[in-house]
Amino acid sequence: MTQLTIEIPDKLMSELERSGCPVQEIVVQALENYIKPENPDIDITKTQTWQLCGAFEIAHPEAEYIVGQDEQGKIITNYGEKVDEGIY
Repeated sequence: MTQLTIEIPDKLMSELERSGCPVQEIVVQALENYIKPENPDIDITKTQTWQLCGAFEIAHPEAEYIVGQDEQGKIITNYGEKVDEGIY
């Protein structure tokens, strides 16, 4: 076995500890899923949820979600990447 040292934000660590599952088990499972996903034939960018994330236009986006501007000067946000925050 190889030992790994990583830094985890305090907030995330406390959430992991509250889950009751050993952190090592969670990290190993996450790494296994990263290397070999459960359903490698599924392309998440082809799902309806993914398509909907990019379909909405926000008239007045919050500053924390603005990541830049396109060639025409239109604001680009990362709301699609943070969709889980809105759902939960």
